[in-house]
Amino acid sequence: MTHAPDTSPAPLSAGNEHPLIDIPFSAVIDGRRYAGDGLSLTEAQVSGLIDRRIDGTEKIVHLIFDFPGFQVALVPTARVMVEGDNSSVLVFTEPTGDHSPQLRQILNDYISGDLTSSGGLIRSGSLAQPKGGTGAAPKPGFRKRLRSAFGTLVVLALSVALIALAVSLMQARLFTTDIAAPGRVVAQGQTIRATADGQISFINPDAGPGDVLFALDTVDGETLSIAMPSKGTVHPISVAEGSTVLAGEPLFEISAPDAPLVIEARLPQELLFEVQQTGGVNVTLPDGTEFRATLGDGFRAPGAVGSDGLVRANLVPSIDLSPDEAGQVAALSVSRDAFGVDWGSLSRDALGEARAFTRSIKAIGDQS
Repeated sequence: MTHAPDTSPAPLSAGNEHPLIDIPFSAVIDGRRYAGDGLSLTEAQVSGLIDRRIDGTEKIVHLIFDFPGFQVALVPTARVMVEGDNSSVLVFTEPTGDHSPQLRQILNDYISGDLTSSGGLIRSGSLAQPKGGTGAAPKPGFRKRLRSAFGTLVVLALSVALIALAVSLMQARLFTTDIAAPGRVVAQGQTIRATADGQISFINPDAGPGDVLFALDTVDGETLSIAMPSKGTVHPISVAEGSTVLAGEPLFEISAPDAPLVIEARLPQELLFEVQQTGGVNVTLPDGTEFRATLGDGFRAPGAVGSDGLVRANLVPSIDLSPDEAGQVAALSVSRDAFGVDWGSLSRDALGEARAFTRSIKAIGDQS
């Protein structure tokens, strides 16, 4: 059966104005250890077989106090007084020496009960309190637990967002290819191109089907008149009367009045497979708008391409473009997702969820 340590004030032994205190300690003299029977600021009483030849001599004494896990050792000088076969008194020759402050602290704490004895060990009195003593700290309330859980979840959400952002940046650097030729926002319809090198001498933007749309003076001295192929709205592509053009250069877009806007692109032939595999390209407009654009259902890769190695294609945007954006240029790129995850969207979604969760938790905390 285990008994609780005694926490009552330390008992005192008879003595002078500095009574001996029954505190657990031991004394070591010339390498021999003696059990302590009492201790004061001026002397110590020990027991154990002692060499009578040291009676009356001054010796360096090591006073050892055993605490759980460590020891405190004080080294005073004392005159040995042998009183019997198994008892001696050690009178300190310098009671106010270097050991005095620590010895006084230990004795005072032991007398007041801040230190207690348990067998041969000295321990803190707070560790020896009975079970019926001071109760455990109160459990945290609901709001405190809620705030703690909220903080943990926010940290996790932000960590996921930062990881996703880091992976997104790495993917943008390692797995994204920019397309050198910019795209252009045009109305979906038919593109009229120059049939020869030369100079535009006439333009009729109001031409109807069969009417002359424009005239081209070629470098060979001929004048070619190109008719309007169908009914629709004519959109000149950076040309005017007097403009010099090259064969194959796009001159006009002809589209229905309600035709949707698409991205006209010139794609490198070597990227066609990646564009089809990834489902499209990334598009960035001058105002910073970003979206995806995909190849139309009727797209077919040509069997041969021009000397520039570019394939012309119309890309369908994933968002509705306003008429004001017609004619704008667009930066194009192809991203190969090596991890099967849209990390950019994931980081944005994680940050959004973290903000929403913060607002909801704050609202709950304000109501409780």
